[in-house]
Amino acid sequence: MTRATEIIIFYKYTDVVDPAAFVLWQRAVCEELGLKGRILVATEGINGTAEGTRDAITEYEKRMHAQDGSPDTFGNFSDVWFKHSPGTGEAFRGLKIKVRREIVSLSLAEYDIDPRVLTGTHITPATLKQWIDSGEDFEIVDMRNDYEFKVGHFKNAIHPGLENFRDLQNALPALEPLRGKKVLTVCTYGVRCEKASGYLLQQGFEEVYQLDGGIGTYMKQYPGEDFLGSLYVFDERILEQEATHYEVVGVCELCAAKNEHFSNCVYGDCHKKMLVCQSCASKNTPIYCSEACGQIHAAMVSQN
Repeated sequence: MTRATEIIIFYKYTDVVDPAAFVLWQRAVCEELGLKGRILVATEGINGTAEGTRDAITEYEKRMHAQDGSPDTFGNFSDVWFKHSPGTGEAFRGLKIKVRREIVSLSLAEYDIDPRVLTGTHITPATLKQWIDSGEDFEIVDMRNDYEFKVGHFKNAIHPGLENFRDLQNALPALEPLRGKKVLTVCTYGVRCEKASGYLLQQGFEEVYQLDGGIGTYMKQYPGEDFLGSLYVFDERILEQEATHYEVVGVCELCAAKNEHFSNCVYGDCHKKMLVCQSCASKNTPIYCSEACGQIHAAMVSQN
């Protein structure tokens, strides 16, 4: 049995019969196989990432694909697409599996999107590569958080100013100039674009596409091409990179040096992620994302 580890990222929008029971099933399977990671379950589907030995990952995928929608299963997951990355053995500190209202929090309320009904047209990485190389007239809209965009993005991609995916409704005015244009939404591995692209269609954008498998899948097929910098991922690796040589596009928010090291605003109620080079981080002075956070935190410290 090989001990090399792999990381899988996966999601599917589908009816889940009993989310609470499915969570118990997920936990039992993952603990049996020695998997660590984070898995969210809702009535609308599943969104997860996990790490384990290759044999354990293979067995997990087999059991998930056996959930085929028949009466004794929790839903139809027979065609879930598992995206693979090399593991480190330490990508996750533990196992967290929870029931949530949404598998990605967008909080659209009455504007909520069901991607099975309304979503952007999927295009493959090969199609995007052809669009880029042929000079196709289209716009890439990056639907990730601002700190993710800062450390890596497609050349000439538009970022609508999202600090959090839940900001999408507020960011709509920034995308108004794109009405009538061919728009491609991109995100890490695809799940956010399912609703984001559908939301743009709902709001009257006419020609909306999404990158199948997300940025991570594109990078694996075309390492070091078109996507600049590194891909932010939500585990202990922090960044994912497929190319041996690549251009660092992130810059330290304190000294503007090229940088891919993250720190957090010291003010606890903020804790915003910031690109701060190790030289600046090592100066032993509090790091704030703004003067306002610095003033509030200083006042709190002086009162204690």
